This record gives sequence, structure tokens and C-alpha cells, in this order.
Amino acid sequence: MPLRTLDAELFCRSESLLGEGPFWHENRLYWVDILQSKLQSCDATGQDCRAAVIPSHVGAAAPWQGGFIAGTQQGIGILTADGAFNLLPATPQLSSSMRFNDGKLDPVGRFWCGTMDYQAAAGAGALYRVERNGAIAAVLDGITIANGLAWDDRAGRFYYIDTPTHRVDVFDFDLGAGTIANRRTAFELPPEYGLPDGMARDTAGRLWIAFWRGGQVIGFDPVHGEPACRIRVPTRLTSSCWIDNSTLYITTARTELSAAELRGEPLAGCVFRVQLPWP
Repeated sequence: MPLRTLDAELFCRSESLLGEGPFWHENRLYWVDILQSKLQSCDATGQDCRAAVIPSHVGAAAPWQGGFIAGTQQGIGILTADGAFNLLPATPQLSSSMRFNDGKLDPVGRFWCGTMDYQAAAGAGALYRVERNGAIAAVLDGITIANGLAWDDRAGRFYYIDTPTHRVDVFDFDLGAGTIANRRTAFELPPEYGLPDGMARDTAGRLWIAFWRGGQVIGFDPVHGEPACRIRVPTRLTSSCWIDNSTLYITTARTELSAAELRGEPLAGCVFRVQLPWP
């Protein structure tokens, strides 16, 4: 059966240099622009765009006790309502060659965020978990490019992407303790799709993966790894995605594109959306 294919539409003309990590909060869509050190947002119509500046490259952010928690090149910290950014006392100290990359909240509100080397040195990164009280623990090491995260708390599973492996790994997940164990491959991802980047899970359990340099997001059956639907995006640097009420929001980037390529992809760095065909 041919793969069902849909086209994403422009939602917000943000032109991020490296858009990543979208999430919906208080009727606004938020995402980070990693290389411009910004937490950006827009309203439900894709307008009223705002940006909060963070002191260093910011890989991911999430709502946190009236403000936002963020993983940055300096470490993990809190962006307060008045615009101040304060590092957590227990934050990992990163070398100048490292930064935080993808991250999000788990089903009970802990923040998970991984690191990577700017030159993607093999195995240099790690995955961290931040408790609501600010305690931080390393839960996984040997990561090259920390990327997509998704949880199935009912089944006790955690899904994870380390980009160069071209696969989705699955762990046993203890919701109460926030621990992961028994890593194994959930399914492989064909290299021709692009580099697997950010990931979101819908209410039916499908895993939606953005493919860097692939210009697409594909939804997969997590049990067999079969693709269920392809979303085409009019720029190749698709970076991450978020699902809200059956609408998939997609971030993109401009960072690797030449001037000539940008002329051919004028919407690079913008945010897109598509209504999914299922709940």
C-alpha cells in the first residue's frame, strides 16, 4: 500500500536559524532557536511573535514553575518571568565544545535533556533528568547527537533517538522513579529518509519523527516500525515536531543552507503545521 502523504502548511514565518524543540503552553506555541540563543513563541494564529534571549546556545526548553527550564551551552537553568536566567546549582558543567540539544518534560513533569559535541564527536554526549526539586541525574551516556524523546507511560516505555544510529531505541521506563533500563532497538530508520531528529508521540501511540535534510516528518507504528504517514515540508532542514489536538507543528532551520539554496527554500526556518488524519 502506498504511504499516505500530506503537505504541511506555513504556520509562523519565524525564519529561525536553527529552530528546535516546539511545545504548546498557555495557548502559545514555543520553540527554541538554538544558535540565536532564543526562546521564541507565537499565538494560536501564528502571529504575535515574541522572543526571550538566553545567555548561551539553548537546545531545549519547557514550562517550569511559572517560568521555563532550558538546557544551554552553560548548563541547565531557569528562565524566570522577568527575563532572568539562573543556572541550577547542580547543573552539569559543559566544556566549550559541548552544548545541550533536544529535551522535553516526561509524563510527570521531569525535564529530560541531552548533550552533544558541536562537531558531533562520537559518544561525547549524555542524557540528564531534572527532578521538580532541581536535582539532576545522568541517566545515559555514550550519546553522539542527543535527539528525539517520547514516553508511553501506560506501557512503561521510553523511546529515544541518537541521530547517527539511524534507529529508535526503546527502554523500560519506571514512571515513579524516572529510571530507564533494558535498552534495545525498537526499529531501524532507512538513511534515505534523512537524519532522524526530534520526535513526538500521538494518542494512538504512533511516533512522528522529523528528518533533518529529509524535508519530511514520518509517523511510525512503534511495534513494527512501519511508516504510516509522511508529511512533506517545503524545506529540507526539518528538525522537530509537537502534536496538539491532532495538529502536528514542525520546526525547521536555515543554518546549513547557502544563499542560493535559501533562494530555492525561502520558508526555511519557519514553523509549519498539518492536521493529522487520525486522533
